[in-house]
Amino acid sequence: MKSYFFIIAWMTLSFFAQGQDVKPAADTTVKPLADTLAKPVVDTAALAKHTADSLAAVKASQNCYTKWYDFMRTHGAKPVPDGMQKVVITFKSGESCHCFMGKIEIVGGKIKPPLYVQEENGDYKTSTELGKKLDPEFVTSIGADLWKISDGMSALFRTTDQEYGRIFFYEFANKGKSTKKVAPSPEELIKPD
Repeated sequence: MKSYFFIIAWMTLSFFAQGQDVKPAADTTVKPLADTLAKPVVDTAALAKHTADSLAAVKASQNCYTKWYDFMRTHGAKPVPDGMQKVVITFKSGESCHCFMGKIEIVGGKIKPPLYVQEENGDYKTSTELGKKLDPEFVTSIGADLWKISDGMSALFRTTDQEYGRIFFYEFANKGKSTKKVAPSPEELIKPD
């Protein structure tokens, strides 16, 4: 009789358990996909559409900024001489990125505004004519470092419409990768006595 009761109890429980999905506990080591405290991302694709048609853009790619930045960081660059220099100008906001051809003057090894953006017909317009202006608060907070050139790149700057940008002096990039030696780990470098 006891075994009969056990079989009926087991069948009853298994019948009710079939309709319920057991979900695994959430993995607390995984970061959420979105930061709920972050500002909403403004898509600059719509913002730049009216200017993108008339400007000489480098291949429209979501990560053109990253490609240029990584290239310049790994290859390094020669010092940029004084005079008007050709550049690649990058603007990014969230996941959106736009890269344009342009030119800017260098005086005493430092950037001298205005920044000129090239149009498809070869003409140049200042970035302010195209609605791109530096954020005055950002300029004040960075100071003179904003105009310095390092590894063939300008400092990161911010515009009044909250886009970030950087200027790349591509003509002075080293052709081969940088010859800087990567440091080994402390365990490899420092051997115990």
